[in-house]
Order: sequence, then structure tokens, then C-alpha cells
Amino acid sequence: MNPEYDYLFKLLLIGDSGVGKSCLLLRFADDTYTESYISTIGVDFKIRTIELEGKTVKLQIWDTAGQERFRTITSSYYRGAHGIIIHLNHPSKMSFNVEKVFISESSLNCNELGLN
Repeated sequence: MNPEYDYLFKLLLIGDSGVGKSCLLLRFADDTYTESYISTIGVDFKIRTIELEGKTVKLQIWDTAGQERFRTITSSYYRGAHGIIIHLNHPSKMSFNVEKVFISESSLNCNELGLN
């Protein structure tokens, strides 16, 4: 039995709470947009299949909660990930300081999994 795709990639979407990760994912995966979205609790994911150079690529994009209280939960979702998307809100100094935390967390989790 052949799968319906040639490649499967798991991607994590991380960033601070309220920056628009879920809206970005909804637009990419479902081509929809809503201004009234509830904060993600734990994790959610969407699947989008694309054609690229004659190959079918299935993307599993995991939308993680940005609140610090969920970071212990979301860190377990790094396992098996092929890539990480860090979503910035805007180029403010505070935003970049918060994103440094996510970059450090990503590096730590990737090192533990041998993905560096």
C-alpha cells in the first residue's frame, strides 16, 4: 500500500502568546482568517498537502501555546520535528528578547534529540 504523499514533514510553530501563530496557520492550511481566535491551550495541528517539483509533500504543522505555563507540554512536541517556525509579532526590543527564549528552548530540545 503506497502512501498518498512522497514526503511527510513535521513542523513546529512557536512564539509568544498572542502573536498570531494560529491565524497564520489557519491562513496557510485552510485559507481562512478570523479576528476572534481563542488562545491555543497545549497544542493544535493542521495538515496541508502541497505539490513541489512533481512530488506530493504533506506538512504537519503543530501550533504550540505561547504561554509560559504550557512550555513543559509543548517541549515534548519537538520529538520527530523536521523544522521550527518562530513567529515574531513585531520588531520591538521586548519581542526579540522573548524570542531569544524560544530560540534557546529550540536549541536545547534539538540538541537533546540530536537534531543540531
